[in-house]
Amino acid sequence: MLRAGGLCVTAPRVVVVGSLNTDRVLSVASLPARGETVPCRGEAVAQGGKGANQAAAAAVLGLDTVFVGAVGDDLDGDAGVAELERMGVDVGQVQRVAAATGKATIAVDPEGANFVIVYPGANGALDPAHVRQAVARSAAPGTTVLASLEIPLDAVVAASVAAREAGASFVLNPAPARMLPDELLSACDVLVPNEVELAQIQTAPERLFALGVGALVVTRGKEGAELVRPRCPALLVPALPVDARDTTGAGDAFVAAFCVARTLGLDLEASCRFAVVAGSLSTTGAGARGHLPSRSEVERSVGGRLPGSPAPSAEPRAAGG
Repeated sequence: MLRAGGLCVTAPRVVVVGSLNTDRVLSVASLPARGETVPCRGEAVAQGGKGANQAAAAAVLGLDTVFVGAVGDDLDGDAGVAELERMGVDVGQVQRVAAATGKATIAVDPEGANFVIVYPGANGALDPAHVRQAVARSAAPGTTVLASLEIPLDAVVAASVAAREAGASFVLNPAPARMLPDELLSACDVLVPNEVELAQIQTAPERLFALGVGALVVTRGKEGAELVRPRCPALLVPALPVDARDTTGAGDAFVAAFCVARTLGLDLEASCRFAVVAGSLSTTGAGARGHLPSRSEVERSVGGRLPGSPAPSAEPRAAGG
């Protein structure tokens, strides 16, 4: 047991700071072009939000996981928190605010490609002071704090400051992309954008490293992911060939798996390989959490057990597919 913020903290652990949404998923024959109307062939309502998806994925991979975020005092908030709790996530640091729980509308074509429109709702009211206190209570040396950008930037900065004060690692998934202050970039042990987000950040890898970013992991869809480190050649880790059904939550599954692997002691390259497999497998189910792979499922694909993995008879439960 370690102690942080006056409370006992058990390591290893992932603390996820981010959004929780109710997702409306629309199945379409093709994604619309600008100004085009396309028919919807079916719809479903599911739980989502980048932060909540990442927390769910980490928990299904068998690691102690805390979610820090905000929901409204409404039925959507109740349902979102209850679903995370069912999946094994610690929801004791979720803030209730006077706003509707966040929502997202997602269109998905038959090949699994998608676009997403997000209404922030309660996510936009997440209090930086609450984040700093929640991370301080939950993090310690050996913890990984993961944040994304569907919440106020001040809350993300607060998470990075609290992670540093606790001696935890800080991983930033800069999605949706925006210009980021040097203060935040300098706190990143690892930055995990996709290739579009990396271009939108408008900061060259060399400058990221000069600011203090320890490593850059760029997800590249069907190609896999690229690991970029200072003074090292870039390494492309190929994706696992799968029959993709829906790519909606693949990036969230990837970054969650990366943080799980790093927290359990794997190096950057091995963590990327583990994360690529988890992200690839996640696309075989419908919706952001349609198939969150268990740790043993990923390990079978990478050919070895992670440190701290349970025996096969004690496999963590998987969600969805």
